[in-house]
Amino acid sequence: MLNTTLIVTRVPAQSSEARQVFVPAGVQVLDFPLQHIGPPPDLARFHAALATLPQTDLAVPVSPTAVAAVFGALPGAWPARCAIGVVGDGSLRAVRRALAAQPEDIPWPRLIVPDTRENQGGEGDSDALWSALQLAFAPGPVASLPWAGRHVQIYRGGPGRDLIARKLEESGAKVKIVEAYSRLAPEFNPQTVAQLHAALGSAGWWLFSSSEAVRNLQKLLAQAAIAPALLQQQRALAIHPRIARTLREAGFGRVELTSAPPDAVLSTLRRLSTPRMLA
Repeated sequence: MLNTTLIVTRVPAQSSEARQVFVPAGVQVLDFPLQHIGPPPDLARFHAALATLPQTDLAVPVSPTAVAAVFGALPGAWPARCAIGVVGDGSLRAVRRALAAQPEDIPWPRLIVPDTRENQGGEGDSDALWSALQLAFAPGPVASLPWAGRHVQIYRGGPGRDLIARKLEESGAKVKIVEAYSRLAPEFNPQTVAQLHAALGSAGWWLFSSSEAVRNLQKLLAQAAIAPALLQQQRALAIHPRIARTLREAGFGRVELTSAPPDAVLSTLRRLSTPRMLA
């Protein structure tokens, strides 16, 4: 049994699954969400995009939160004609759960999933998805524009996945980027300050699934008049090298990479708790 604390910084809706994995293994879970989810900034545009899914060739919800937002607002079943491009194990599980919840007689769309086994960050990346899309869709008649005539929607919650959008557009696709939700920083109040002090004093591992959550933590430290140098005493797990880089730049004393699924995070915690043997 492990005897450690994990500070989960993701949105509350995504932490319940993690708790079911960690608690039986002896990991104390400390929920400290550094991001909250709000409605789309343009609700009318979001619903208008959903209404055109039956005429869309590919939709890419870029995160589990985007999957939940899209399926939660669908006026009906997912149109089988519209393939779903998925980045990351968490998004894949969310899509499969959402499709399985539809009536049994509704056919599933194609799921296009990149092979991310070699990706140390565990959530895949836009290059991997782009490679998978090339295998899943036959090129069009114009060699220089193999995606000409195809319609793609990318659902997200703020900036991100610009690479895949640019590659698709350069290949001739008509790409619509749709904000499916908004990402909000935690409100600065006594409860948040208490959570911050509890996390900093826990001697546990912070788990980060976005760079924006790291920046929100930095803002909270400034608002609470806590010296950023205190992060030198903190340990963090990052699900992507980009997030790990942000953590190191923020001043975290120790940063390790992990894959994103809860069981993979648990394996990482077990590995880090095992004393290294001297050669």
